[in-house]
Amino acid sequence: MKKNLRSSIIYYPVYCLLAITLLACNKQLDINDNPARLTREQVSLAGLLAATIEYTDSTFFNVGQYGNYYPQYFAGSANQEANIDSYNPYGFDNIWRSAYLNAMPNLKELTERSEAQGAPQYAGIGKLLMALNLMQATDIWGDLPYSEAFQGAANLSPRYDPQEQIYMVHLKGLLDGAIADLQKPLPESTTLRVGTSDHIYKGNIANWLKAAYATRARYYLHLTEKDAANYQNAANDAALAFDDKTGSLDLQLRYTTDRPSPWFTHLGNTVQASKHARPSTYFINLLNGTFYPGLLDPRISKFVDNAGAATYVGRPVGSLGNENGANLANTDITANTYYGARTAIVPIITYSETQFIRAEALLNTNRAEAYTAYRNGIEGSLLKLGITNPSVYLDDPRIAVGAASLTLSNIMLQKYIALFMQMETWTDLRRHEYSTSIYPGFAPPLRNFLGSSFVQRAKYADNEPGRNANVPRIPDQAQKIWLFTN
Repeated sequence: MKKNLRSSIIYYPVYCLLAITLLACNKQLDINDNPARLTREQVSLAGLLAATIEYTDSTFFNVGQYGNYYPQYFAGSANQEANIDSYNPYGFDNIWRSAYLNAMPNLKELTERSEAQGAPQYAGIGKLLMALNLMQATDIWGDLPYSEAFQGAANLSPRYDPQEQIYMVHLKGLLDGAIADLQKPLPESTTLRVGTSDHIYKGNIANWLKAAYATRARYYLHLTEKDAANYQNAANDAALAFDDKTGSLDLQLRYTTDRPSPWFTHLGNTVQASKHARPSTYFINLLNGTFYPGLLDPRISKFVDNAGAATYVGRPVGSLGNENGANLANTDITANTYYGARTAIVPIITYSETQFIRAEALLNTNRAEAYTAYRNGIEGSLLKLGITNPSVYLDDPRIAVGAASLTLSNIMLQKYIALFMQMETWTDLRRHEYSTSIYPGFAPPLRNFLGSSFVQRAKYADNEPGRNANVPRIPDQAQKIWLFTN
């Protein structure tokens, strides 16, 4: 796994050593004082913020890197012997490491120090980023260490909190707390105000508040199977979230030429024969005029590169070598694509997503508003990718279905396209039980270690059971997590 850190790189050695004992390990590390290394007290709130933003973004990249086979954005490359896209039972180990070693321990430190020093905006950002990391992690694994985690040598084997407790207590508290903190008056001292070390919003707290409402809208949408009242909660918060259709306010980190995007390093800058993943048939067929007959989605040339071929062909999921027509695939993520470029972004939550949240949430209660949000979500995706004439696609009768005819499938398929390479889609698929009435044609891969079952969760990291006897015993990855049980 490659990490792409900018100014936070100087903080990485300190906080890796501070955080490493916070894992569920069963052995105390012998860490001696090192005069060449910054101490805890020497790292400022500004430095911690820079590091935690980039750690969080790295975690979201890692989830996409290893998990994008599950929502079938990717299929294995032609020379991929391991056939990773057939839902191999791997444990997302690098994601566990980036979340529990890097991101979450340092966010806890940021929040506690901010509260102690009277810097509520730093604390609010810390709580928001912690909620994003924790929600993503529990959506992948289910039960997780949290209430007893991050205590260092005081507790080397923290218990695993049930996912219900994580959602109903910890995530709710973090998100409500983040919104409350971000609304507080700025401190008198400028050193306690968020500034240029904020690599996303450059200290604009109003934008962080919008991101917090967007995240809480996502949270409420996840809980709608538990309580339908959460549809309205999600719609209300989505209305307070991002309001720029171009995506300029999206919670995302843009990389630079000297610190390239991890997607560029992982896929964009590799030759075709060395690629670990290629866009899948399912995704490409939503764009190339197959699913919407004769309608070529203008985003297709932004998302994928077909080297100038007359058509766009994806790779069948679960194929080995050239079987099942896999040799005909001609699309890739390259440096010429939106997410494969050297200076590309890694999005965390976006305007388009919040509009689709609102569309789904209001579908059964306010169809006019739902339809407006549906169109906003599509338009936002088009504008974000630089499509200058979105009406050509947006007003096509196959897309402009009208409020009376709008279906959940219309909303979720367009959300699936707009959230390309983002793992929130896997949560959507599981929320809707991989329904083929919502996602027509979506099927298990041609090779699948679970037989005919879809993957519902990740394995816990392979080395975690040796560190912590409290790791839950899961029979297989077909077992649903609490969030998706009725």
